[in-house]
Amino acid sequence: MNDEQAQAAATPARLLGELEAAIMRVIWQHGEQRVRDVWLRLQPERPLAYTTVMTVMRRLAEKGLLLVRKEGPAYHYRAAMPPQEFVTRRAEAAVQQVLSDFGDVALAAFVRALDEVDPARLDRLRQMAGLERPPRETGEEHAS
Repeated sequence: MNDEQAQAAATPARLLGELEAAIMRVIWQHGEQRVRDVWLRLQPERPLAYTTVMTVMRRLAEKGLLLVRKEGPAYHYRAAMPPQEFVTRRAEAAVQQVLSDFGDVALAAFVRALDEVDPARLDRLRQMAGLERPPRETGEEHAS
């Protein structure tokens, strides 16, 4: 998998159901919303029942993706985390599940896969993981 394929794979839309992804896209783009606000924004492309949107938003809150507060008779929903944090958390949970299920066999598979990754991409991955290495030696001595 190259960098472009990896980035395309790492989207909330690939990790959520179609309607869940559409609702989260509205929340991420527009901030805190009432069910009615989301329902109205979805109508041009997706004529849905209000109760369908309400049910899915309630379930997204139960899953921890939305935070809810009540103001008068209306419930206001906002994202519990930005989209990239959601993707990161899902990836971390998936890796932990694979490691739990397969242990060292999974780790060996990861090592084999990493052995085929371009060094520049490995450097970017180390940065993403907070495991930055010092700059590579170029033959010059560096002052400490």
